[in-house]
Amino acid sequence: MERLLASIKSRPIWRIGTLTLAFCIATWFLISLNPRNVLAEEKTNILPDTTSSANTYGLIRNKVAVISDTKYTTNLIPLILHYHSILGPSWPIIFYTTPTTLPSSLSAPFALAIAEKRIQIRYIPDEFNLTSRNGVNLYLSRSWLWEQLAPATHVLIFQADAVLCGNAHKTVDQYVDEGWDWIAAPLHGSEHLYNGGLSLRNRSMILDILSNPENNWEEETRSGKWTMGGEDVWFSRKMDLRGAKLPSFREAVAFACQHDWHTSVEKEPLGYHKVHKNIGKEGLREIERWCPEIGLARPGMLEPST
Repeated sequence: MERLLASIKSRPIWRIGTLTLAFCIATWFLISLNPRNVLAEEKTNILPDTTSSANTYGLIRNKVAVISDTKYTTNLIPLILHYHSILGPSWPIIFYTTPTTLPSSLSAPFALAIAEKRIQIRYIPDEFNLTSRNGVNLYLSRSWLWEQLAPATHVLIFQADAVLCGNAHKTVDQYVDEGWDWIAAPLHGSEHLYNGGLSLRNRSMILDILSNPENNWEEETRSGKWTMGGEDVWFSRKMDLRGAKLPSFREAVAFACQHDWHTSVEKEPLGYHKVHKNIGKEGLREIERWCPEIGLARPGMLEPST
């Protein structure tokens, strides 16, 4: 027997088996010390790294999406849930409204999103009336809302007549990474003037503009110093004067379209705003082929400014 064992030990197979056993023991020892670090390397090329941008639900970090609405329609909740789906978990969504806007019985998916803090409801102070265009301009041109959204650097504002498209070639995150101070559907072919109903805005720059007492949309409009329209055009002009990073016409319509003269140039934007009022039936059918979700958006119901 001793001769047989000696013969086996002298063979290469014994040495290979011994080395294999030693390797297995060493591997087991390393995993027992820190299994996550060892096994994580195997998954690096399989799973995307989301640790740097993942949002703890209910907590605002560098970005936030906001809708402010006090007129309920049956499209409103599905629209907000759609934005949550398109934007993903790194985007907290805040719905600013009044205690009496929503029905007493919420949809089950929306109630679950609220309970899990994926979507948050906050109430608008009584001083703001969002049923008129002038009231919305006052709400967005004062500092209250922007101060509530700290510490976000970028805010995606969306209204009930705007939608993001699931077929889009880019994400809102890519626009954030590109560093735009304001990007939205353009209101002019060459000047840096933009609509605000679906817009990505630099919150820090907005607050910096409002920190100057001379910058006041309400007073400038009342005095006749500003005659070009609402807070969106006013802010984009103020940003332009500061040398902000603002998009060209082609860059802006790739983000959002709202007129025929937009969709004639860009057929596949990231989103649409106000198209039910601005674009005819044939144009809407073409939009639906690219962005079927457009049915979630509905014409705005704001009363004219008084």
